[in-house]
Amino acid sequence: MTRTTLGLITLATIGLQACNGGGGGTSDGTGSTGSTGSTVASSDATTTAAPTSDTPTSDTPTSGNSATGTSNPATSDTTAGDTTGDTTTATSGPATSDNTGVGPGTDTGNSTGPSCGPCDEPNQECIDNVCTTSCQGQDPDPCGPALVCDVISGECKDPGDACVLDGPSVACGAGSCGPGSVCDGVDTCLPISPCATVTCTTEGACWGSECLCERAKNCTDPALDLLNGPFNVDIGGIDFADDCTAWMVTLRSGPDYLRRLKPDGELTQWTGVANLNMGEVKVLRSLTIPQLTIPFPIVPEPQPPEHVEGLGEVAITYTCCPTCGCQVNPPQGVARLVEEDMVTPLPIVIVAQKTQGSGPFGSTAADAGPQGLTWGVDRVLYVGNSTDNGDFNSADLEKVSQAVEYKFPARVSASAPVSPVHLVVGLIGGEVHRFNVLTKQAELLVDLDADITGFSHDSFSGLVYAGLSTLEIVAFDPFTGDITSFDKMPGKGRVSVSPSGTLYFAPVKYIYNGLIKSYDLPDSF
Repeated sequence: MTRTTLGLITLATIGLQACNGGGGGTSDGTGSTGSTGSTVASSDATTTAAPTSDTPTSDTPTSGNSATGTSNPATSDTTAGDTTGDTTTATSGPATSDNTGVGPGTDTGNSTGPSCGPCDEPNQECIDNVCTTSCQGQDPDPCGPALVCDVISGECKDPGDACVLDGPSVACGAGSCGPGSVCDGVDTCLPISPCATVTCTTEGACWGSECLCERAKNCTDPALDLLNGPFNVDIGGIDFADDCTAWMVTLRSGPDYLRRLKPDGELTQWTGVANLNMGEVKVLRSLTIPQLTIPFPIVPEPQPPEHVEGLGEVAITYTCCPTCGCQVNPPQGVARLVEEDMVTPLPIVIVAQKTQGSGPFGSTAADAGPQGLTWGVDRVLYVGNSTDNGDFNSADLEKVSQAVEYKFPARVSASAPVSPVHLVVGLIGGEVHRFNVLTKQAELLVDLDADITGFSHDSFSGLVYAGLSTLEIVAFDPFTGDITSFDKMPGKGRVSVSPSGTLYFAPVKYIYNGLIKSYDLPDSF
């Protein structure tokens, strides 16, 4: 397996060309004990007030990228080749209508020119009474061999230029999905990072639109000294919400805890059930493009972003090794946080059997029970090993149902959404499979040659960051399998990408008594 050191990450799946982004910059926590303040009891939760210092606060993200990838209703009047320059969003050239998920053959064209005759494809416009077609959606690429078609501007550009999105088209039903989009495995092209919507010609040639050239930073993470204060005690897993709120679970002897640290420093804690350990925590996020269980509707006009039910919901895993005296009631499994429940704020929604692994942490307690937790946009939870090692299980919170989605050849240790219908699933040993929640099929993507401690998807670059048992952090493209070495973890733990554009390492303190560490991610391509 060939790897290169990550300075600026190359996004090979869609031909993203590197430019000004910084990568690999790190900072360590100070080991501060954090802030102190008054505490109030609320059901089983204890909240510590924010410190009186000038700790940055956050705003709710206002990005046009919704969790379902629904189009921003604003349309583009730019002509072919125009780009947005200083803005963070570059809209596709002549197209005036974008669709969230578009089936080949759907008419998304613009108006006919005054004297051009028929000129209503989304890659066409009437200029000086001549119908001009941009390079978007054309096969073969009319720009080669020295230049490439940038689907953001519709122009032929040097592949080394900033903000160039190019790449091959892939067959999808009767049409094709170009850069910035992916086939749902049936007949519909769906948007993938860095694009929010999809545009198609009437002949079914599709590409991503409403694409970001620069990372949108709409919130600020809690200060690193606060992350390494009381929040960090006995930490075992970490994740971040859309507003940069940090969440963690403990792995410790005795009762375990779920903690929330807001950017202003307010700390809240919930106590788990009985004496079960906690393993992972995951938040349903809009900046991650999660999977759906049905394809997007095909519509002729742009649709405004839809509210995502359950956005911001938090789920955790309860674990217990088979030889550790696990209780029958309550059982281990997956729970979700219900803040308003005064009696049982962390009810179990997936009941798990006793399962045990030998990695990735090399600890009987840390390698037990369900692993590889992630959310679906429609409030479907996915996790591995709940019924048996290698089983990939789901819980539909709306239907109140559970199912075995797929049987993998080895124990699951990590998973993450990478498109509206695709998940990457990591197995003990290092294999990474891409699973389609619509077709229920999986294919081997890449072998990382080491046990995987966790995945985190970067919704700007589209890359997935993986922590390995060797302590290496790698970034891989979830559609090509291209791998890039990123950095090293100081000890065994998990990694998580924040919407702020920072990658965090959190130790599993039961194994490695270290600090949370931060790494800067590239902000542009």
